[in-house]
Amino acid sequence: MYTLVFDTTANGVILALYKDMECRCKIEKFMEFGQAEELAVGLKEVLDNEKILFEDVDLLGVAVGPGSFTGVRAGVSFAKALAFSCHKLLVTGVSMFDVYARMLDEKNRAFYNAVVIETKREDFYFQLFDENMNKVTKPLALTREEIKEKLSGHQVSFIGDGVERLLSQSMGLQIKYVELSELVNAKALFEATYKKYFEKNLDFPKPLYIRNADACVK
Repeated sequence: MYTLVFDTTANGVILALYKDMECRCKIEKFMEFGQAEELAVGLKEVLDNEKILFEDVDLLGVAVGPGSFTGVRAGVSFAKALAFSCHKLLVTGVSMFDVYARMLDEKNRAFYNAVVIETKREDFYFQLFDENMNKVTKPLALTREEIKEKLSGHQVSFIGDGVERLLSQSMGLQIKYVELSELVNAKALFEATYKKYFEKNLDFPKPLYIRNADACVK
């Protein structure tokens, strides 16, 4: 079975093609703009590398956020277009919180494991997992003080592209481990996708928005 996964929610593009559980080709690029164009070019590249057609792909997983508003929309729209062009294709959206959580090695996990994603505002996208990576909270947008309040009194590990800014000020927490990640791991994105397929929990991708857009009607 061929599985295609991609992410454009942050400052780059991740795209990978797997055959069963083996990665056959992947693209990882840092870029602030042009992710949508890079997706189309990258898709052709990974298919040509494996010498297959898009119709040979069985499962597609796309990161649905949270992250850049434009990046999230670009990835989800591209996934939907591919789904409409190939009716046999199985398609699902994958939360970036779940992907980051999978990147945290078992030996580095603490009582609480916090995924922190950059918002480029005063707050942070935040979700908390226990030592078995079960969800403790729903996805939230919290200030530094609100995060501190949730984590006080317990040992905690951090992962995500918002961690560096969060911890740039002392929070007085019991920190076990910190992993700074500007791009997610293609393997973790694939594993999160495959888990949803294995558990028959596929859901057609839609953007994961935690707060309303910064826009108003005059």
